Amino acid sequence: MIYSIGEMAPHSVKRHIEEMLRHAGLRMDARAWIGSAVITSLVLSLLTYLALVVASVTDPFITHLVPFLMFFSIVSLFYIILYFQIEGRRELVERVLPDLLQITASNIKAGVSPVIALRMASRPEFGPLHEEIRYVTAKSLGTESITEALKEISKRIRSSALERTISLFATSLRSGGSVSQILESSAEDIRENQEMRRELISGTNMYVVFILFTVIVGMPILLAVSMQFIEMTAKLSAPNSLLATQIGISMSAPISAQFIFNMSVLILVVTSLISSMLIGVIHHGRELVGLRYLPMILIGSLVFFYVAKNYILTFLLGGFVA
Repeated sequence: MIYSIGEMAPHSVKRHIEEMLRHAGLRMDARAWIGSAVITSLVLSLLTYLALVVASVTDPFITHLVPFLMFFSIVSLFYIILYFQIEGRRELVERVLPDLLQITASNIKAGVSPVIALRMASRPEFGPLHEEIRYVTAKSLGTESITEALKEISKRIRSSALERTISLFATSLRSGGSVSQILESSAEDIRENQEMRRELISGTNMYVVFILFTVIVGMPILLAVSMQFIEMTAKLSAPNSLLATQIGISMSAPISAQFIFNMSVLILVVTSLISSMLIGVIHHGRELVGLRYLPMILIGSLVFFYVAKNYILTFLLGGFVA
């Protein structure tokens, strides 16, 4: 059943998922992954629909929208987790890549052949890079050339720095250049780029702090004030209120407090999503990487909205809303 559902996906989607699974280091069929994601999402959406029915929710808009959003969210979560696995491998590889190149260059200077030098430089703490190097060097010692075997690493690890390094390494092996010097220069360039990235991140921390303050503190306070204003207006418009009795008028709130509450939660969710992706662009240059900050931002904004509405503003405006 899982494979049948996965087989129904478009060929481009299956090919994209297959590539992502390979980059994530997962030995799993793309059809099985797609089928598992769809079935899990359908089951959870159905359970959500049944929970709404049991809770006697009669609004057809909610009973149809919430399960659909649940289905979309679960499928997106599967994709995001796979994306984070790919990024985790990339970050680990790029962090240890300069050390690997430096050790390989030292081994070559000691008189070891490039293939054996690369194999000797590999360490278990290098993680996925260690596994790939052991695999390609073993193939190169057989019937396949080292230049062709090295190209397979970039097919299983998505890293532009690693791809450029492999290309330089293979070119130097074919041309007979100074391999050790090229590897040392590449290691130094990668370290300089990493240092420049850290400096860039440090220089943009103030922008991130401003975004976090606006989303977690500023916006919840403004939305809480809007709710308090609607509640005050509703109480003043009540027929038996003291103000309505004294001045002989009745003010009516144009919208209900429940509507403002629902819209406030929706605004905080959407704003948290956008701000987390913006932080991902600022810090990492990738939108989806910023989704790792989404739970912290969303929970913080919702909690502060609840505290501001029920405690801070109630304490400051207690005499007006009583």
